[in-house]
Parts: sequence; C-alpha cells; structure tokens
Amino acid sequence: MPSSTLPENVKKGRAAALEFLPIVHAKLASPDGSIHAGTMLSAAAWLTGTSLYRSFNFREEAPPGTTIKSDAVNKEWESLMYLFEHYNFQKADIPVGRLMLAALAAPDSFKPQVEMLHVQKELQDRFNAVMKKHGFDYLEGARAGIVLCSMLLQQYSAARLIDPYAAAGIVAQGVLEGAKTVPPPIGSAG
Repeated sequence: MPSSTLPENVKKGRAAALEFLPIVHAKLASPDGSIHAGTMLSAAAWLTGTSLYRSFNFREEAPPGTTIKSDAVNKEWESLMYLFEHYNFQKADIPVGRLMLAALAAPDSFKPQVEMLHVQKELQDRFNAVMKKHGFDYLEGARAGIVLCSMLLQQYSAARLIDPYAAAGIVAQGVLEGAKTVPPPIGSAG
C-alpha cells in the first residue's frame, strides 16, 4: 500500500518504527554488523509487549521477570495480532494458536540470542522516548511496535532469512511474553 493511502496513525507508527530501527540494530547487531533474525524479531516483539504491559498501569510490586495473568492483556494482545496479520498477510483470520505453534516449530537457529529482561533493560527507555516523540502513549506505542515487527518480518522474509509464518509466530509469542512479564523499571538501563 503506498504511503499516501495509509491511515495517519499507521504513517506515524511507521515513522516511529523507522526511527527506532537503527537503535535496535546498533544494540543487537554482532560486532561485524550482522543481525540474527530471531533475535531482532523477538526484541521488537518484547518491546511491543512491554509497551502493552505498561498501558495497563498495573500496580503490582512483583520483581522484574514475574509473569502476570490478565484477561485484559490477552484481549488487547489478540487485537494487536489481528493488526499484525492484516499488515503482513492482508487478512486477520489466522488462528492465534497457529501463530503460537509456528513459534514453537521454528528451528532452534531462530531462537533469540539474548534474554528478554536484557532487551527490556537496555532498550525500553529508548523505545518509549521514540514513541513519546511521535505522540504515542503506551498502547499506541504497542501498535507502532507492531509496525516495527511487521517491517522486520517483511525485510527478513524478502531476504529469505526466515519463513514469514515462523517469523509471525516469533512475534506473536514475543509480544505475549513482553505483555505478561513485569519489566525492569523505567530508567534502569546500565
């Protein structure tokens, strides 16, 4: 879809994603500049999920890494996955379970090479700053994160680095993990 026909919120989300993309690349690329598709997709998905988590303003005092249960998170996650499917597959009827199975079926070579808490600690402040600069709150930041995940999926699929359904599964799983895991506090980057 040409950029001139995109809804305004998608254009803004794309601009935010394009601004954040070199930040995540710089932080997660290997010393030779190469990237690992599973790590990049997972990182973008975890940050998206973390933004979704923060949109609920949970008052829990649980330590970072604690998994929470929330029907509201599940419902909003499904909404984000429909958006993701629409952007990447021009439909929104892929069963969510199929995406999760695709993540589980992805070869070990696509498993992320970093831990989620490390990505959150190192990149959540920058992610949030870029989203805020573009006028997004946490929920809108999560939607912009879906645009970022979509851009990565499309880039890596076109380069034949990863099967698009395996990539979609990695994103679906990562967003859910990020949305249901207590993140490190804002401002905790080392």
